[in-house]
Amino acid sequence: MPAEKKTLGQLRQERLAAANEFMQVIARCGRRFFRNKGSGHDAYLSMNTRGRVVWLHDDYTGARINVAKEGNWDGFSHGGTLKSLVGSIGKFVLHGSTMRYGYFQPKMDNGFENPWGYGDDILIVRDEGVRLGLVRKPVEVREVA
Repeated sequence: MPAEKKTLGQLRQERLAAANEFMQVIARCGRRFFRNKGSGHDAYLSMNTRGRVVWLHDDYTGARINVAKEGNWDGFSHGGTLKSLVGSIGKFVLHGSTMRYGYFQPKMDNGFENPWGYGDDILIVRDEGVRLGLVRKPVEVREVA
């Protein structure tokens, strides 16, 4: 018997759950972005009832932010690198767009340290991102005969 085809809404809900799990991994590693001990809660994502808008609930300010919004995100308590990351996570939730594997490494392709300052913990984040489907697996290099 063929498997039931999932609706777009069901797929988005599954990706939302994976995205929230991914954000929890980020909150547990390295510099613990998206975690605020003082407020007692972590950042998380939700969708509007129609499943067309992804909201970030900021860990520090508690603000609800549309992650697809261009320009300033009022109430966002992190910098531009994490804003870009959250925007990419929102695209994953809505469209299934995955992030580049090479972005999650201790040293970047240009020789600089990873902009997150996560050290080797970035490898935990990357591996979990691959497992959860947010990060593309690297293309295997084929030997040329």
